[in-house]
Amino acid sequence: MKNIFVKNILLIFVLSTSLISQTKEVQQFVSSMLGESPLEEDLQELCDVIGGRASGSKNNLESVEWGLKKFHEAGVSAKKEAFTVPRFWLENKTEGKISGAANFDVRLSAMPFSISSKNGNFTGELISAGKGTDEELQKVNSKMKDKFLFIESDELKDIDGLFVDYANSARIEKYAIGLGVKGIVYMGSRPSMTMFRHNASLGEKNKTPLFSIAREHGARISRLLNLGKKLSISIKSDIEEKGEYESFNVVAEIKGRTKPDEIVLIGAHLDSWDLGQGANDNGCNISMMIDLARQITKLGIKPKRTIRFVLWNGEEQGMFGSWKYTNDHANELDNHVMIGSIDIGSGRINGFFTNGRADVYSEVGKALKVVSGFGPFNNLDEPVVGTDNYDFMLHGVPNFVGNHEPQVYGPTYHAESDTYDKVDLRQLRINGAVTAAVIWYFANEDVKLPRHKRADVQKLIDNSSLRSQMDMFNLYPYWENGSRGIK
Repeated sequence: MKNIFVKNILLIFVLSTSLISQTKEVQQFVSSMLGESPLEEDLQELCDVIGGRASGSKNNLESVEWGLKKFHEAGVSAKKEAFTVPRFWLENKTEGKISGAANFDVRLSAMPFSISSKNGNFTGELISAGKGTDEELQKVNSKMKDKFLFIESDELKDIDGLFVDYANSARIEKYAIGLGVKGIVYMGSRPSMTMFRHNASLGEKNKTPLFSIAREHGARISRLLNLGKKLSISIKSDIEEKGEYESFNVVAEIKGRTKPDEIVLIGAHLDSWDLGQGANDNGCNISMMIDLARQITKLGIKPKRTIRFVLWNGEEQGMFGSWKYTNDHANELDNHVMIGSIDIGSGRINGFFTNGRADVYSEVGKALKVVSGFGPFNNLDEPVVGTDNYDFMLHGVPNFVGNHEPQVYGPTYHAESDTYDKVDLRQLRINGAVTAAVIWYFANEDVKLPRHKRADVQKLIDNSSLRSQMDMFNLYPYWENGSRGIK
């Protein structure tokens, strides 16, 4: 980072915020996140040297040791915490061919937890259900059995479109699998020939072949099927599958000086899918976590409460690392004053999701006053599912999630284009300053919000979008049977 940028941004910051009226420590902390540090070098090393980090893979295990080393080099106490993931899944190679009215190779990627074709190929006739609306599915429901269902898609533009995709695929997969389809092929929603992946809606319980096909190849298939041409597909998918395996969270902390048993936790997920480098999802915010801890230690400032930094693992497979943390640290959850997750890339943080907690909404608003010059901020008191706040929310622990402007997060999401050069490094530092202000507030101010009981969480599920989001990821049964969340 150039010194001129640092000087200019600090000048703008001081002139346009109420920072000067705040404590010296928060001034130091917020300002330090805007200055020079190894943040960019850390991120490039994680992305360009280690690369994509699918949970359980060699790269992922290397990234755990890397994260541990970075905290130790920063003078921060850190350790690995092991947990078990129920199903190992890693794609080695997938190839496909179209035959029939036209013959051509197609570029495919297996959706996570799609099954392997082992030594043979998956083969079958393709049948189109358009974009997979209820009406379109019903039109072909008698023809689906033992066929490959082909689904068109709109190009993904932003995070809102992503949740539409998740909801649609969950609905389509439930319907089609119930009618005995041989498999499902989705037209890629990323631009041109860019490959991506996201979980089967059934997660690790899926037993159906599911694939994404490059958008340009998918468009050709769509045109041919819409002309009434008959097409078949043959897919060879080499998937490395096995049962349970051990993964690790990296947990670092800076002990509080007067209330060391009270914990403010901030985290980001270390794992990523392996088509790209996991830069915006979520390496950039991993680098931020390390830099937050580094700056506190470097400045020699001491929070009243303990600040715990966690690099989560197994997030992409179903938030397994944070789920297991809530189990392993169950006796500490009453002392978790606040937990935060930063997981939507490097676009500007324009506020925080406060997840159905009016009290969190109010306190986060107060915390952001110190960095108002980086606003405007528009906090949303809506629950959000899909990142590592989830199990804390189900345990009634006050929690927030950073809400970011899209930047390139939609088109590169889980895609091979999610690379280091797509990260907005300047904005990442500003986001770090905003996050610093929020966590320092909860680590030092006289605020401790109540932990909700199961009835409170159930009320949130019943009276918000939380239930529908849980259904997208097949998560509600775990809450219902008591295996996830507060008893």
